Amino acid sequence: MSDTDRQPAHDDDPTHALDDFVRRMRQPAGPPPLAPDLSDLAARLHPQATPAKPRGGVLRSGQRWDADDVEDVPVVELPRPAPADTGIPQVTLPIVDLQAEQLLSALQPALDLPAVQDAPLPDGDALAAATRGARDFAASQWDSDALAADGPVWQPDPTALQLRPAANPRLPAHWQLGAWVGALRQVFDSATEFVTTANGPAVETYAPHRLLLLWPPQGDTPAPGRWPQQARLLDVAAAEAGPAALAGLPEGALLWLMPDGSDIDWALGAELVLHHTPGLRPFQIDGLRAFIASQREAVFARINAGYHQPVPGGAVLRR
Repeated sequence: MSDTDRQPAHDDDPTHALDDFVRRMRQPAGPPPLAPDLSDLAARLHPQATPAKPRGGVLRSGQRWDADDVEDVPVVELPRPAPADTGIPQVTLPIVDLQAEQLLSALQPALDLPAVQDAPLPDGDALAAATRGARDFAASQWDSDALAADGPVWQPDPTALQLRPAANPRLPAHWQLGAWVGALRQVFDSATEFVTTANGPAVETYAPHRLLLLWPPQGDTPAPGRWPQQARLLDVAAAEAGPAALAGLPEGALLWLMPDGSDIDWALGAELVLHHTPGLRPFQIDGLRAFIASQREAVFARINAGYHQPVPGGAVLRR
């Protein structure tokens, strides 16, 4: 029997244990195997717990929606803004000659002074003439004082001393039959306003404004009604308001200005001027509105203090 025939089926020779070890341990040259897909692991582990895909719902506004109505919109790529330039800008500065600048700063400034001339010597003839003129003027003043002392004492003209101007015959001091009735009241005091002129902004000052109400002749009584015939806003002094009011009356008509206007509806007269005068300035509009508000408050206070209801459900009586 040969040695081959005596060799067993399995060679357990330890000398051959490391044969092809390097080949067997070397990794294959191809790509590594992909990781297993575990996305449906939960569905495979719990097939009954997998939630169904929603088919619809209700919005907060109450509108119902269905999954089949949902449409995919295209993705819009918005342009990205360019990054800010963080580089340092190039600045070119002029060349400065330090030596020349130092030389110029060391120079003394040049001053052009006017030429000084010596004053001329006084002239004897001119000095004598000036002295003689002063002496003659003083002598004339002495002569004038002497003549004034010998003459009568000067008295002022009585007409010039009259402080009150002559009364206008068309403005009687008392009511007369056939005369117009007027009421005058100051609305607001003097005011200032900034205006633009050719020389720039300036402050304009305005005189106090007065409200003038006029009623035609009332027959045999001077009591006027509630609604005046005329309403005007005057920016004149109180002494000039009467002559200014005559300009709106018929020629030769008389005007009696009421000394007491407590029963006049001044708020109504101010509203007539405010609503029907288009050329009012801002300070005039503000003054009229403030005057109307103050008059309404005064009327309310007068009603509250002058009337009362002594018995509940009874008549309102005057106090």
